[in-house]
Amino acid sequence: MKGVAWALCSVLLVSVAQLLLRHAMVNLPPVTDPLTLLVALKDVAPGTGALALGLAGYVVSMGCWYLALHHLALSKAYALLSLSYILVWGAALILPGSSDSFSWQGLAGVCFIVLGVRVIFLPTESRRR
Repeated sequence: MKGVAWALCSVLLVSVAQLLLRHAMVNLPPVTDPLTLLVALKDVAPGTGALALGLAGYVVSMGCWYLALHHLALSKAYALLSLSYILVWGAALILPGSSDSFSWQGLAGVCFIVLGVRVIFLPTESRRR
């Protein structure tokens, strides 16, 4: 159970990091103009904090992932990582300023992800005994 908790912590952190990085990329100059981007980062332009927090979130998420893999099989941990797609999809629908919109195909994809994670975590016959 400890591995699942660490994996879910990693999922939550990486999902928030994705959202922060998207916010940063919308507000900062494009990376195709590196000099302008560096000046904007130096001047702490809007989006700089989101970029820093997003990158830090990824680093902390990798620490949680490392701990999760010490307690959980990779096949199960990786299945939990797919839950990040659901969190990011849902957050993109409800966060202000997001241009994402609901689609039935997206909802179907989310349902398939949930079903897949559930199937992977079903108890096997050897564990029931």
